Amino acid sequence: MVFTPEIDDRLEPIVRLVAENRKEGLGRLQSLAEEGNRSAILYLGLYLSEDEKTTDLSIPWLLKANAFDSADAAWNLAMIARGRANFNEMRQWINRAADLGEEDAEKIRNNGYDVERVLAG
Repeated sequence: MVFTPEIDDRLEPIVRLVAENRKEGLGRLQSLAEEGNRSAILYLGLYLSEDEKTTDLSIPWLLKANAFDSADAAWNLAMIARGRANFNEMRQWINRAADLGEEDAEKIRNNGYDVERVLAG
């Protein structure tokens, strides 16, 4: 079953804090993720993957989220691999994301893995 994250009462103020004070918000999000909160695990990986300086830190969290069938995690892992010109790994993660129902990944897989063409329009 595909994982769908939920922003509950514990996570909502942390997500707002990330927007206001990224460093403090990410620290609180990491604490919640370390407790095993699946949504926090995913969001931490997603937020860390947004910045090239923290991309390497995002990968373990995205891999954890992938383990519980997060299409978003697989998609972000594909885009990280793409950014690093690791196209075999990118295809692997696109396939995983597509299998989990990520629409862009499905389109890319169906169009010969032409990421630029699919995402451009």
